[in-house]
Amino acid sequence: MYNCGKSGRNCSDTLELKMDERSLKDKQIEICLKEKVEDEGDNGFDLFKLEYQIPDFSFEEIDISLELLGKKLSFPLIIAPLTGGGHKSLEINKRLAEAAEIMGIGMALGSQKLMVKYPELKVTYYVRDVAPSILLFSNLGLVHLNYGIGYDECMYVVEEVGADGLMLYVNPLQEVFQENGMVNFSGILRKLEDLCKRFPYPIVIKEIGYGISRDFMLKLKGVGIWGIDVAGRGGTNWVKIECLLRSKEVPAGFEEMGVSTALALKEASEIIKDKAIFASGGIRKGSEIAKAIALGAKAVSIGLPFLRWASQGVEAILKGVETLKEELRFWMWYTGSKDLKSLQGKIREK
Repeated sequence: MYNCGKSGRNCSDTLELKMDERSLKDKQIEICLKEKVEDEGDNGFDLFKLEYQIPDFSFEEIDISLELLGKKLSFPLIIAPLTGGGHKSLEINKRLAEAAEIMGIGMALGSQKLMVKYPELKVTYYVRDVAPSILLFSNLGLVHLNYGIGYDECMYVVEEVGADGLMLYVNPLQEVFQENGMVNFSGILRKLEDLCKRFPYPIVIKEIGYGISRDFMLKLKGVGIWGIDVAGRGGTNWVKIECLLRSKEVPAGFEEMGVSTALALKEASEIIKDKAIFASGGIRKGSEIAKAIALGAKAVSIGLPFLRWASQGVEAILKGVETLKEELRFWMWYTGSKDLKSLQGKIREK
């Protein structure tokens, strides 16, 4: 029996643990594809109305492209972090990345915690072979900074996959429902600030579906992050997924918890407008993308629909993205907006 270093575990124990962790990733995917995992509540965009204006340009002149971190995006869309480390992750991530390269959109990888723990799982995250030019974000949890993840590990997950930046997700509600969840958030902002001072890549703080509160936005202002993804209520509910994983009932009231995507975005555009602001959380239509841009988002991020499209193949992803692009172009025309910058502010509460 071989020993696996300082842990004292033998290699067969480590392999069994890795298999369990990989299977958990696969189970999450299965639940997302088969179960109803979205919030009952809305994302808040129905409270807003885009302003109708007569255009003074040709429809063919509409430009929905933008540049982020030196990368040209044909459309203000980033595929949200979905998976990595699981047995099914490689195929899903390759399909997503291939489609992103074709369509000229960005992508964020799923949590790379398993890649740090088991470097051989890097293959399930690596997509630069099929997507050499896309805007790509690596991904870890903010709370991981309290559980052995530091500067070196953050550099590792970015550079090993050729990413352009790092997303750190904030998920206290999900963690408390996980078996052996990471629930020590003590001093986490100080550790984030220390990381930002040294880290050479842009860092984005991202919620996972409960919205970033006004108070937390104020605390984030001075820590040195590059951007924020408000990831509000209205989309995938990770507490529901954790309960389904363990055959437990979702606690009463959890459908209404958190800040809606639209409200969190509106507050972010007021509080931290000097940062790159992204919107996610139940965004499913071109009209919602247009409203997000009008409220101050640089781009939007969409997750669950991409996972479902990816399960069908690259062509399904391309079709889904093209539909969103066509819908956004219509709303650009409706608001008399020739480009994304001119769309900003053309929105009001109903």
